[in-house]
Amino acid sequence: MKKSTAFFGIAILLISSVTASAVGFKENFEMKGDGFIQSEFENLIDHFDPTDERTYSQRFWYNADGFDYEKGPIFLYICGEYVCGVNEERQFPVKVAQEFNGLFVYLEHRYYGESQPFPDSNDVADLGYLTAKHALADLAVFLSTLNNELIKTHGGEKRKIVVVGGSYPGALSAWFRAKYPHIAEASWASSAVVQAVEDMTMFDYQIYNSTMRSSETCTKVIQDFTEYYDSLVESGDESTLNDIKSYFDATDLDNALFARTLVHFYVGKVQYGKRTQLCEFLENIADLPILERFKKVADNYDENDYKYLDEVLRTENNGHISTGDAWHYQYCTEYGYFQTPYDGVSMRSKLLKLPYWQQGCRESFGDQIITEARETNVFFGSDMIRGSNTFYTNGGEDPWQWVGVTHVYDELNQVSRLLQCENCAHCVELYNEREDDSDELKQVRLEIKEWLKKIIYS
Repeated sequence: MKKSTAFFGIAILLISSVTASAVGFKENFEMKGDGFIQSEFENLIDHFDPTDERTYSQRFWYNADGFDYEKGPIFLYICGEYVCGVNEERQFPVKVAQEFNGLFVYLEHRYYGESQPFPDSNDVADLGYLTAKHALADLAVFLSTLNNELIKTHGGEKRKIVVVGGSYPGALSAWFRAKYPHIAEASWASSAVVQAVEDMTMFDYQIYNSTMRSSETCTKVIQDFTEYYDSLVESGDESTLNDIKSYFDATDLDNALFARTLVHFYVGKVQYGKRTQLCEFLENIADLPILERFKKVADNYDENDYKYLDEVLRTENNGHISTGDAWHYQYCTEYGYFQTPYDGVSMRSKLLKLPYWQQGCRESFGDQIITEARETNVFFGSDMIRGSNTFYTNGGEDPWQWVGVTHVYDELNQVSRLLQCENCAHCVELYNEREDDSDELKQVRLEIKEWLKKIIYS
């Protein structure tokens, strides 16, 4: 325990020695209330080498409307494996912050968007600073500097801090409270993927269970696609396989990459709360010949499906390092999260078993790449995190719930809610409130606010 505390404490100790010359907000930074404002922060590239003062520019957005500058709390929304920005669809945390007269901040994750430590490098070695430990230290330096700036400019004592995140940032949120309790008073960890799992078969287990909530027909259509596709691969029928790929304008993809394209159409919709919409579509095409069903799926590809096809699959297949490789690198090294077939449910191709993913990591980042999922769990605590003041939420239809926290330590003021409402899936409570939200979802949002009130005003 002492070793971990010292290790993470280095980031904060460095502030006193390098802030004046390197770390901090851009010149003439002045916080004001005028909607969301974008700015930049110089953060350390290497938080754990006291002799390394190299920095990079990390983007953030803040909203100080209604902020009580003298004693209001800070809500930091952690951005993750994507280009950060003001998320117009997930404004519930912003509303909560404003109810508490708080400052709301989005902070971009290193190596994503324009927050690039090495913007002109294609060297795999330069990805070595892309770790959760460095990402957490980024948060620590940023929040400590922000708090000191507020005290210096507006007086008062340390502002209370709530870190908020969903999915991977949800895990960062929970880990931050556990590792840096002297900085953040509370963590709101939505669909937090805190357990690193290399062979993640339970993902498909949940896709099966979630689609079965609609009908056996919905699930059966997915199984038909999977089993027919695998039969073509096993028989070597490349002609029919290419015909199917042509419907999606994806004849350049090999059979495994295309299998990922196909499965993304289903799992993406279930994961993000569109299970009923998906199943209504699949039920309507259930009686068509199998190749006609493939065509219907291609005709119903939406913007997100094509984005996945172009930015994820084809990026991974181009043989060089780019911004889009960052998350690939993280799950290859720290987490796994390889979505593999669950025996007996046929929700994805047999081509996508664990060796496929492991080989993909080696091809992208070298034979030395090892997925250290066990080490990640040992360091952060897996689903037994002992950080206090943490509110965990999970959606009952979300396949990621199996790597989340559902059992908590009451004595540490940990709370966990597993929402079983219709289409309650990934990060469901972060989204904008709607009149037709389920009573269960509305109740959990009220619980979160009441729980935060006790922490912020204690």
